This record gives sequence, structure tokens and C-alpha cells, in this order.
Amino acid sequence: MSGPPDIALFFGHLHPLLVHLPIGLILLLAILELFARWPRFRNANSNAGFILALAVPIAVFTVTCGWLLSLGGGYQDRLLQWHKWTGIGTAAACALAGLCYWLDQKKLYRLCLFATVAALVVASHFGGSLTHGSDYLVRYAPAPLRALLGVARQQPAAETKPKDVNQLPAFAGVVQPLLQNDCAACHGAEKSQAGLRLDSLAALLKGGKSGPAVVPGHSAESLLVKRLRLPSGDKLHMPPEGKPQPARDDIVLLQWWIALGAPADKKLGELDRPPSIARILQARFGSPTAVAKAVAPRPLKEVLPLAGKLAVELDIALTPMGEDEPWLQCNASIAGKNFGDAELARLAPVAANVRWLDLAGTKVSDAGLAQAAAMPNLTRLHLERTGITDSGLARMKGMGELEYLNLYGTAVTDAGLAALQDLPKLRRLYLWQTKVTPEAVKTFAAARTDEDQIQGWREEIEQLETKIRDQKMTVDVGLSVTAAPATNAAPINAQCPVSGKPIDATKTVVYQDAVVAFCCNDCKAKFQQDPKPYLAKLGLTTKMPELKKDP
Repeated sequence: MSGPPDIALFFGHLHPLLVHLPIGLILLLAILELFARWPRFRNANSNAGFILALAVPIAVFTVTCGWLLSLGGGYQDRLLQWHKWTGIGTAAACALAGLCYWLDQKKLYRLCLFATVAALVVASHFGGSLTHGSDYLVRYAPAPLRALLGVARQQPAAETKPKDVNQLPAFAGVVQPLLQNDCAACHGAEKSQAGLRLDSLAALLKGGKSGPAVVPGHSAESLLVKRLRLPSGDKLHMPPEGKPQPARDDIVLLQWWIALGAPADKKLGELDRPPSIARILQARFGSPTAVAKAVAPRPLKEVLPLAGKLAVELDIALTPMGEDEPWLQCNASIAGKNFGDAELARLAPVAANVRWLDLAGTKVSDAGLAQAAAMPNLTRLHLERTGITDSGLARMKGMGELEYLNLYGTAVTDAGLAALQDLPKLRRLYLWQTKVTPEAVKTFAAARTDEDQIQGWREEIEQLETKIRDQKMTVDVGLSVTAAPATNAAPINAQCPVSGKPIDATKTVVYQDAVVAFCCNDCKAKFQQDPKPYLAKLGLTTKMPELKKDP
């Protein structure tokens, strides 16, 4: 069965553009009639005839366009019928009000006018429900009003923070909220463009007129992903240009879920999560591993006397990192084997202020490392040549700010790296002379590197470079002046043609196959901008080489 002709849909798509004009005119008429009831404004409705002359034909044309738009399908039938007939009723009441006005039946005119307003309110409600959902008008209403109307407010996915992200259902907890936010307005229960609904897994797998929206196990072949990935200017791109677009991370999550076979009821803890997916889920729902919360450091003036006392008693260096910052750096390596777990525990009063901690060559053991893990703002930790083992690294899982870790000369093995996987900010790790194998290092680094994010940044850089190239101005004046390539050719001049000073042989250009040298970059730039004034000094000509003609 063929659909409506394109010309019908063309006029149908004018409906959303035109619909606000008759609404404004009808409401304006009603307001003017109400004002005219007061003696002070008795002439407020003097132009009612002119306004009616505009409102009636525009209302009829708008309703006609709406009827043509409905022929394209994709709307929930019950809401569509209500909207269509209340819209027709609004136009009919408006036309009847105009007829009564021209017949000078003013009371009947006013009755029809306010009936038009009532029909308009109902038609607008159903129109908004078709486009934005049945709870559009009351979605953000006060709680008592929602309770009175029997409407429960749905919390956006971003407001929901599960206690354990591993127990979150992959589809219901991650994928479905994305589709609800970005797609359900046009592909939901009230409106299903092209016969496609995305408000349930069954509808998603069923697809629409163009076939299934997703192909489980093959995200690149899934029509939904293809449409999302099209350039925004493409007429098939979804959501259409001008509407809010899903974030890049949303599309990545959707692709990941489809690639895993579009599981219906599996939880996140049951699914393989590459680093890129783990990063997105952590940012959205929180890390599945408990990370120490940030603790504000104490003011420097409060901890500095205590830091000085501890430095003397423990024979270590405990100094400020800057005059205007509250951070301390602690170097306990100078105490050597005289510094152990007990001494490290004495730093607890200043733990929130310690930013750098050097324990290299000390007697700190796995048990004592718990004290270092209790420093919530620690970013740099030296443990080289200590007795730390894999058991000690297991105590470091809560060090959410740690960026640098040196394990040189320790007994750490491949198993110890697993404890470091969940440190979100760790970027520099030193493992010289440990028992960690090259294969484990390679696996660890690959798991910690978000290639998808890097590729996204590369694409952004390429787009910016394209914009830069497009903004550059190129002017060709017919003179061949280029930067001198790496060559053994000697400059033809000993003095700078611009300043007359001795040349610098590293600052050269090529002009008509001759290497010209300058004393500085400024003179070089002046020559490149306009070489003509300096050519006589070089014994060169401004004439371009003549092209040889064929005999």
C-alpha cells in the first residue's frame, strides 16, 4: 500500500509551523472581548472583524495541513483521533464565530468564540501529548497536583545513582533511558514515526518500515546506529537536525550493548566492560569500586607547626609545596631504615595535606601501606627499594587521586597489577627490576588506555585542523619564493639583501632555484612578502622563466 503523495506531506509538515498563529489570534480575540466588558476599554474589540478575517481562513488551512500530516502515520491512533477532531472542532467553532459576527449576532458570536477557546485548549493538550508524551503538561507539576491527577513523575536516568552499578540491568538501567531521552518523543507509544517504536526491547528488535532497528551482535550493521552516526546534515540522520542530539558516550554505550548481543536481562556485572565503557559507566553511575572521597586539607598555617615538629622528631623533610597552597611534600627516604610503619602512622594528623610522599628505601611494609592509603589527596608515591609486595598493593584500591607510583626494586608480581586497575587517575607507573612480566605490563597498559576516547579526540583535532586550513588566506603574486630545503647548495649572497649585515646560513629561502640567505627571520619575512626591492642586490630578475614552445 503506497503512502500519501509527497505534495500532501509537504503541506502536512507546515502544520507545526502554522499552528501557533491561529492560536494567538483566537486568544487575542478572547482577551479583547473580555477587556471590552469594562467601560474604560469598551472599544478594545473594535478590530475584532479584521482579526476574525485573518483567524478563520488560517485556522481552516492549519487544520487541513494537520490532516495531511496525519496521513503519514507514525502516531498513536487514540491520541491522533482526539487531536484531529478537537482541532477540526476548533476551526469549525472559529468559522461559526466569524459568521455570527458578520451577521451582527454579537451574543452568539461571543458564545462561539469562547467555545472555540475551550476546544482549542483540549486540542492543544492532545497535540502536545502526541509530540512530547501524554504527561507533557503535568510532568514537572508540583507533587500534590501530580498526585491528584494520578501521574507519577519519572526520574531522569541521570538522577538515579544505583548503590551497586554491577547490579544495574544493562537494558533497563542503561540503554532504555538513553532511548527514552533522545528517541521516544518520535518513536514511542504516542508517536511512532516510520512505524518504529523504541520504548521497549521487543519494539526495538521488531523495528519499523525499514526493518529491525538493531542486529544483535553486530552494531555496525544495526540501522539505529547507522542513523545516529550519519552526518547531522544528512536527511536520514537521527535525531533530525535541530533536535537535541545524543552525547557521543551514549552512542558508544548503545554500540557496546548491541555488540554483546543486545542482552535483555543481564546485569552490568555479568558483561565484559572494555576500559572505554568502564570509564563512561564510572562517570555516569559512579565507580563499582569504592574510592575514597575527597577530603579538604586543613589550612597551611594550622598544619605547618605540627609538620615542623614531626619533621624534627622523625628526621624527615615535611615541607610546603607552595606559599599559597595547603599541600605538603614528605620525603622520608632521607631517614632510610629508621623510618617504618610506626613512623608513617604518626603522619596521620597531616594526612589530608600530604600531596607527595617519598618512602624509597625505608622499612615501610605491606601493613604500613594502609597509612599511605589513608592520605586522600596523595598524588605521588615513591615505594622503590621497599619490602612492598602484592598484598600491600591490595591496600591501595581507595587512592582515588594517585597519579604517580614508583615500585622500582620491589617484589611486586603480575598479580599485584590487578589491584592497580581501579585507580582512576594513575598515569605513570614504574616497574623496573620487579617480577612483573612484559606481557602483563602490555595487558595492563592496554586496559588502562581508552582508545575510543583518544580516537574521538583525534577526530576533533582533524576537524579543527580543517577549520584552520579553511580560514587561511593564500595569495599568489607570481614570484617563486619558498623556504630553502635541506640541501648542500651554498647561498648566492654573503650579505643580507634587506639589512646589508652578514648572513646567517641557517635562515634561507629559495628564489628562482637560487638559495638566498638573511641575517635574521625578520629580514627573511620581508623578502618573502615582497622580493622585488632586493633582487637587484642579488643580481636576480623579476621576470618569470619563459615557457618553451613546441617546434
